[in-house]
Amino acid sequence: MPFATILLDALPWLIGVWLFAFGGAIGSFLNVVVYRVPAGISLVHPGSHCPRCKTPIRWSDNVPIFGWLFLRGRCRACNGAISARYPTVEAVTATMFVVLGLAESVPYGIDPTATAEQTVAELWGVYSYHLLLLCTLLAAVGIEFDGHRVAPRLFAPATIAGLAAPVFWPYLHGVHACSAMPAGLAGIADGPTGLAAGLLCGWGASRVCRTGRAGLICGLGVAGLFLGWQAVVVLAVVVGAVCLLPAARRRQTPILWLTVATFVWILII
Repeated sequence: MPFATILLDALPWLIGVWLFAFGGAIGSFLNVVVYRVPAGISLVHPGSHCPRCKTPIRWSDNVPIFGWLFLRGRCRACNGAISARYPTVEAVTATMFVVLGLAESVPYGIDPTATAEQTVAELWGVYSYHLLLLCTLLAAVGIEFDGHRVAPRLFAPATIAGLAAPVFWPYLHGVHACSAMPAGLAGIADGPTGLAAGLLCGWGASRVCRTGRAGLICGLGVAGLFLGWQAVVVLAVVVGAVCLLPAARRRQTPILWLTVATFVWILII
């Protein structure tokens, strides 16, 4: 078998490994966001360090997932425990990158379910667009689990990107606010329509969940901005229904349910 054929057959696997590694690195950054944003600390300075003894973490110990396993969950300098949340977030993010990549056919370069052949650039564009939404929600989940209030400013970068990107690339929105609109106009109208619907649905869902109101309202607003008003209506109903379950009431984590529901929606739609 020619080497070129072998390489071509192995390319999806290589891309999958790269997505896992890159997703782990993004997960490591999300850990920084989860820890520093509620504390009002810069995301850039200082560098990664032990939260107890403040010793900078070596680059070799800062490898996502494996660094924590190699150190057995302990700081090399002070032997203080390092929360298992760090490798968990990295592993979840890395897995999310791979699963979403497979669902959206990124490793294969063509979506067999599309009505018209998509270019590789379009596939990566939609994939990156969805990842920005999911990573933002995942950071909110981490902050919520740490017992902090999810501040609206966490959603600012995703909101700006969600409003601006479809204006230039209307294909980022798979479902338009109105099917009769031309693509150019839809790229302008889809985002604000979805954002408004998401904020309204978020207000309603927050009344049902009775916790994390600002974060849930903003989370559903951004979900509507990225996925459209049709999606956010379904997501709000799902989150509200789950929050009414007795088991969910004991530990109200509505943004977690929103993130899971959003991920499933993107996979199946």
